[in-house]
Amino acid sequence: MKLLGLFTRKGRLRIARYRQIFQTLVAHGFGEIAYQTGLGKVMRILSRPFRTRRQARERARVAGESNTWVRIRLAVEELGPSFIKLGQILSNRPDLVPRGLQRELEKLQQRVPPFAAQEAIALVERELGAPVAELFREFEAEPIAAASIAQIHRAVTPEGAVVAVKVQRPRLQEIVEVDIGILQELAELVERHVPETRGFGPRAIVAEFERGMLRELDFLREAAAIERFAAQFSGESRIKVPEVYRALTARRVLTMEFIDADPLSSYLQSDEPLRADGARIAEWGAELTLQQIFVHGFFHGDPHPGNIVVLADGRICYLDFGLTASLVQRDREVVSDILMNIITRNEQKAARAVVRLAGSRDFEIAQSIEREIGELIDRFQSAKAGDFSFTMLLGELTEMLVEKGLGLPPDLFLLVKALITIEGVATALDPQFDFAAHLEPFARDLVREKYDPKRAAKRVATTAGDYADLLQSFPGDYYKLVDTVAAGRVRVRLDDETIAPLGRIVAAASSALVFALVLGSIIIGSAIIVHSRVPPLWNEVPVIGIGGFVIAGLIGLRLVIRIMRTGGM
Repeated sequence: MKLLGLFTRKGRLRIARYRQIFQTLVAHGFGEIAYQTGLGKVMRILSRPFRTRRQARERARVAGESNTWVRIRLAVEELGPSFIKLGQILSNRPDLVPRGLQRELEKLQQRVPPFAAQEAIALVERELGAPVAELFREFEAEPIAAASIAQIHRAVTPEGAVVAVKVQRPRLQEIVEVDIGILQELAELVERHVPETRGFGPRAIVAEFERGMLRELDFLREAAAIERFAAQFSGESRIKVPEVYRALTARRVLTMEFIDADPLSSYLQSDEPLRADGARIAEWGAELTLQQIFVHGFFHGDPHPGNIVVLADGRICYLDFGLTASLVQRDREVVSDILMNIITRNEQKAARAVVRLAGSRDFEIAQSIEREIGELIDRFQSAKAGDFSFTMLLGELTEMLVEKGLGLPPDLFLLVKALITIEGVATALDPQFDFAAHLEPFARDLVREKYDPKRAAKRVATTAGDYADLLQSFPGDYYKLVDTVAAGRVRVRLDDETIAPLGRIVAAASSALVFALVLGSIIIGSAIIVHSRVPPLWNEVPVIGIGGFVIAGLIGLRLVIRIMRTGGM
């Protein structure tokens, strides 16, 4: 059946993508990995027609790209939208890739040309179930922006509202599904044949990519994120959230209010207008981001200057909600504990909160990182403005946790990146901006809320309910356990790591017991022969008995040495 699958459209696409991946790996100096995994042996035949002219270019390109991380980034860019998105996801995950590669992946550029207007119109009509002429009064064929996932068209609704229509690239879902399948197979091959990559967890990386990519391909999810964002800022006068047109939105088409304003990146490149209003924009941008995180627990995961615009009336508007994240109340409280303990220089409590955030209660680990956190706090407190900022401290703290093997939820890495990004934007707008001073009130309020009597009463009620459920279910669970034991249906599961040492101990004990039994038998047999004076005799002593005692002595000596070596005596 798998062989027949190669003749389908998806099967032919898989073969073509495998060939492209192999050629790109070789072109950027990673041919050895391809051959180690066995991919090269299969693709060598398929790639033969392309070999002669490409090899000259490949050698020249590889010679000029000595940095491994740079070559990985260039290969990712060449492999297209799926791999670019994988690189962008990994740039937020220092626990999955080395720090040097993470920094290089942050430079990924999406040099993607727009697709044909006819294809965009056909997809819109297919997704929304009506002709474009009925759906919109106007629909501009020329896109105003294009990226790896979609492109944006300006349009006008029948009611006269100007909107931005985000249209997903044709056949992107199919390509992504094929790429995910290939990546899963490659990750398994790499882990099996290239042992040095196992520490990075290639299969875990692919699994993280699959979750993130499939979420981003669903525009209904992005529409829900925009609406949630609008709801949590409904009474805030400093922010503008684009309106979503649900009747004109589907899984691969998203229609929202058109925002006619320049991105913040253009303000950063200007002169006088920026300097005059930079301090206010910096303050508003930072406070709105902190409000998203610490008040609402739902935040924009990529607030870089290209995703933020400043309207003519001074309001701030976020764009591109494909990357958002959530923090549950517990995580927000623990994060606020960490921040407040860092600000107040309490490294012991900060270390314990950090370990608790990683889902651990190991206070030995907390003690081991306590001194390192203290050193980070000292550097932060004594640094000059701009030399070592608060978010730089958070970044180094995250790297420390990764080095200690402490896992954090993916959304927490996004939180750190969002804070680092928005502080960079704020200080670019206002070099005197003190991010820690703006962060402290939010963290302090969350800590105060944590110990609020109403919240404490709620936690007590929740805990009491859990205990009540436990007590209610205990009699039934107890009788089930007794019945299972009485019927002899108790099963004990042991994994290989548990069984292997036990098996070695049993084998060693059995071997020693066999030696002891043989030794005892020889001694007893030799004594009977000597007592019976069985010929032949030597000085009135049976020769066979003497030989038996000598053999018994050698066996006994070997047994004693073996026991002493294994620590049994």
